[in-house]
Amino acid sequence: MKKHYLAASLLLALAPAAHGQNAPAPANAPAPVTAPAPATEVADEPAAPAQTELEIVKSAEQGIDNAHLHVTEQASKYVRERKAAYQRQGRGQEVFLQFGVADVSRQPTSPDWADARSIAYLQAQTKAREALIKELYISISSEVMREAFRTNQEPEFTPEELQNSGKLEAMLDKVVAVADASLDKKLVELGVDPQEFNAAPPSKRKLMMRKAISRTVETQSRGEISGAMIIRTFEITDTNGNTSVAAVLSTSNKMKNVLASLRQSKGHVQPEPEKRGVNLDNFLESNKANLMYEYGVRLMRDEQGYPMLVSFGMAGNDCNPVDYEECNDNRDFSFIEAEQDAYAHIAEAYNLYGSVNAEVSKGQVRERNATLTKTDAGEETVEELTTKLLKETRQMSRMSSSVQGLVGLEVAKRWTHKHPTSDREINGVVVAWHPQKEQAMRTFKAGKVPGQKGAAGYQGGSNQGASMDMMDVADF
Repeated sequence: MKKHYLAASLLLALAPAAHGQNAPAPANAPAPVTAPAPATEVADEPAAPAQTELEIVKSAEQGIDNAHLHVTEQASKYVRERKAAYQRQGRGQEVFLQFGVADVSRQPTSPDWADARSIAYLQAQTKAREALIKELYISISSEVMREAFRTNQEPEFTPEELQNSGKLEAMLDKVVAVADASLDKKLVELGVDPQEFNAAPPSKRKLMMRKAISRTVETQSRGEISGAMIIRTFEITDTNGNTSVAAVLSTSNKMKNVLASLRQSKGHVQPEPEKRGVNLDNFLESNKANLMYEYGVRLMRDEQGYPMLVSFGMAGNDCNPVDYEECNDNRDFSFIEAEQDAYAHIAEAYNLYGSVNAEVSKGQVRERNATLTKTDAGEETVEELTTKLLKETRQMSRMSSSVQGLVGLEVAKRWTHKHPTSDREINGVVVAWHPQKEQAMRTFKAGKVPGQKGAAGYQGGSNQGASMDMMDVADF
């Protein structure tokens, strides 16, 4: 069954006749548009895309049997290598990296698999943010409790309890005659309260010994993580059809300061020719099949070296593929969702505050109880020894962001592509900010014409980009 599923997934991903735009590029096809590696690249770290469609197909060929463990190891290895590279630069204590892993809650055959996948990326991002907040801001409290108790006084009935037991036996004698009828109805007719009749049998339980220990640990973390960006993603579908994703998050004071400067610049930013990138339109079109693996905001450079913020949002389409109108209608809503997703990424990059509260309690209780029961022959005592392990975990996080009056944002691209594993439609929106675009928009809002005194000159090039990894590690 697993082999059939894997073969079907690969055929869907590789068959040009079925998915013309999804087919792997022929040997003589032009390579995706990329920019030269920046001179300040961390030594020994190869430039790589967030993830490519080809990598997804190759991963399926490996026959991975546990997607979650696989992407966890990939993300962990990437973080270790990146930290080592920064350490060699003498910047090991300046840049903070964390990653999160999440599972797609649907199988690839499910209509809403693509939406579940998008939510999984959000979960992975949130887990990475939680880890980052805990690393930067944490308060810890711990409480340990231990109890030891023992008694040799066995349970015994009081005179009142014995008297009540005698009354109950008298009631039972009346009930025997009507056992085959409706019990509650006859009990009422006989003047017996059904609740009193259903009371516990004449027995008494007493705690004879208890040994217990527990520890409760509570952590509280709250602070700002503006400037935290996803720099790498991993995704795999295993041979059982389970899909997992991972997102690696990075932040530094340098990146926070860069974003704060761009936010306050009003578009007056100087280019850095040594960090020249590529045309954003060409870059996005050339790498259309790989955009579904980009999540969050990237700091990129255009052909002249101007900085740009490029945000990637995506959403699924759960329509019936044979229903033409439903698919078109759903696609419209999917684009709205993806666009909002992209806007949220930009706001969260500029200004994000979060809190994480976690509490874990665990312990053990060992008890010996004695139960005294009144029988026809007298009284009988039975002891019972039980041991219970106690464990309770709770974690709650909240992230909030609010940015007012952003200028210079535009939708750079809307795209539709089918995932190579599930063949489910995914729609995406890329939103970009460029300093010259902000100047042009401010000039337009002021009712001025470019070139007039006091008007900001927009010289084009707003839709420019950089290499597929898009993030110059020296920016952190």
